[in-house]
Amino acid sequence: MATFFRFWTRQAEARPFLTVAATEACLSACGDLIAQTIGKHLPSKEHPPEASLPATGYDLWRTSRFVLFAVCVSPLGVKWHRFLDRTFPIRSQTAWFKSKPRVSRAKRRSEQKHTARQVGKRLACDVLLYEPTMYALFFSSMALMEGGGFNDVKYRISTLLLPTYLTGLTISPIIQSINFAFVPLIYRVPFGSSFDLFWDSYLSWVNNEKLAMIEDNNAD
Repeated sequence: MATFFRFWTRQAEARPFLTVAATEACLSACGDLIAQTIGKHLPSKEHPPEASLPATGYDLWRTSRFVLFAVCVSPLGVKWHRFLDRTFPIRSQTAWFKSKPRVSRAKRRSEQKHTARQVGKRLACDVLLYEPTMYALFFSSMALMEGGGFNDVKYRISTLLLPTYLTGLTISPIIQSINFAFVPLIYRVPFGSSFDLFWDSYLSWVNNEKLAMIEDNNAD
């Protein structure tokens, strides 16, 4: 594991966009695999279990769409975290739990307050700007890749974006606060995505539930 971690770090330093894209592809594929594995056993109001899955029990094209979206938006995640770092710099990311020798208690508290303010600003921007934008891109992209038109895009955004966003607010601020406060820049996107593994499963399941309902309505 340590060898793989060092290898990943070297690749991320040399090729950040390519390395993060590959990492996001793996995590999103795992997320959709979990969603399909669990989702086919969960009945819903829209359609019975396994209604949207092919005879093999696994929809490879559904996973492919999810992976394609993750790869395409991964550069935005890298650039976003770089932007937050430049806009709201933190003097010392170790201010929470240790300080250099001979640093006074008052100085340490000042650094901690500064870090808390900057983390709060980063978190506010992330929650209010980045996350809703990503949800809108996700549902729009899924609608288009699944053969829908403008009306399908509009319908998914109007019905899915706000509930999904509000659900995400129950956990994302906690994960992102840790991410912004303690995690070095190079690891922030994969760190967040690692915790998003089950959230990606949820997004995949929610999107597929709505797709199945749309197909049922069209069939009628």
